[in-house]
Amino acid sequence: MNIRFPISLSLVAVLCMMAVGSTTVVAQSKADEAITALKTIDPEILQYFPRWRVCEPDLQIQIRQTFALMGYDKSKLDQQNIVITCAPLRTDLEEPEYDLILIECGTEQMVAAEIQANMKKLSYRISNPKRPYCYQDIPPSDPPTPPQVAQIIDYMRPTNVNHAFTLSAFEQTLKIGKTGFWINSSIGTDQVGYTYWSSGEGRITLQRPLYQNLDNATRRAIPYLINARFGFGYRMTGGLDGQNKILDFIPGRQLNAGAGGKIVGGLDFHMPFHPQAGLSVNLELPLSGIDASSTIDSTTYAVMPLGIRPPIAVGVDGDVVATAALLRSTGQVTVFYNWWLDEQAPENFFRFDAGISYAEVRQAAMMTDLNDPLTRFLAFDGVLGLNTWRPVEALDWVYFKAEYRNQNAFPFGVSLQYSNQILLGRAYLPVLGDWLYVEGRYATPLRDARPFELTNFFMISPVLRLNF
Repeated sequence: MNIRFPISLSLVAVLCMMAVGSTTVVAQSKADEAITALKTIDPEILQYFPRWRVCEPDLQIQIRQTFALMGYDKSKLDQQNIVITCAPLRTDLEEPEYDLILIECGTEQMVAAEIQANMKKLSYRISNPKRPYCYQDIPPSDPPTPPQVAQIIDYMRPTNVNHAFTLSAFEQTLKIGKTGFWINSSIGTDQVGYTYWSSGEGRITLQRPLYQNLDNATRRAIPYLINARFGFGYRMTGGLDGQNKILDFIPGRQLNAGAGGKIVGGLDFHMPFHPQAGLSVNLELPLSGIDASSTIDSTTYAVMPLGIRPPIAVGVDGDVVATAALLRSTGQVTVFYNWWLDEQAPENFFRFDAGISYAEVRQAAMMTDLNDPLTRFLAFDGVLGLNTWRPVEALDWVYFKAEYRNQNAFPFGVSLQYSNQILLGRAYLPVLGDWLYVEGRYATPLRDARPFELTNFFMISPVLRLNF
């Protein structure tokens, strides 16, 4: 971060540092002066005073330990909430560096003189212009006090920013300005336990708000009471064994989506009298059936062997050479609840979803035309011995998901979902600052795996997250 600024701004920085004191005798009063001085600086000038949170665990521990050893109240220290404030980067030196003005740990502060006296060696690392540690810049628009973390429903889809963009192997999301519109592209059908390419399908949806939240207490986190989703699903032609050399550690898919795509729709309805709770509906329905008159590219389908008792074609002109499992209709109806442990400092966020889920998989016969053995097509009707998998037992219908997110200096999230008798886990962690994360998903059936299901499916992906 190289900022060239006029002499007048340098003078402001020097005056600010002078205002916060130069002796340790009146450290606490000087700390108050530092806060007051920063508050009274013109907002146009404040933008030249860089501030950031420290999220490097090792550095957090060292800073907190220094505060504790110097006699600060341990009950007021919080290593998850460490904020650095400094003067603009000095580029006139042989080795540029930041001039540290203030270090806050929880509600305790060290001013410039105390930093120089108590953590001189540690301050070299903190003031390094390259900042070779995990940090999160604080926007100039935020007030220069220990900031509270904003209430956020989904850390990867924050509502408290104008523009947001997320990119990973699992999904890509884009928030369009202040409109409340979101565009989402995803691979896999996580709602029924088939993540990434294991379902053989993806989707593109547009989410748009329908009704604003007028409750002042919850509007920041939940700006809209009703959000509708609409889009289409498409079948994947990749993800088969032997087709992905780079990702050969991921097992190939054994499930397919049918040709013709799907219509995707959903609705999230927050209760007006208590917006933290609500009802969610999601539906994905095939747009076309399986027509024996349409030929297919059989190399893009995962097939199952015929087995001991192969299906028999009765009303179709062709020979059955294999079968393929096709994911058809899916849907969920759930109630949800969003819960912050402390809404005044909402670092710890929980979300719970519970309801019913539906998934239907049909076995189709892959056949060759009697007149042209190289032509392949799929058929349901007129073929005996095909299976259909849909909810039968009570546990097949159950949907439950629990999610936890820590949204402080080291934001991370974990979730567990039970649906279609499949356990799906998800976790993400920061790697660099607040823009690069790593995310992993793991799925395994809690019953005997069906012929088209993988007993274990694990995928890890980097996640690029940008907010404006």
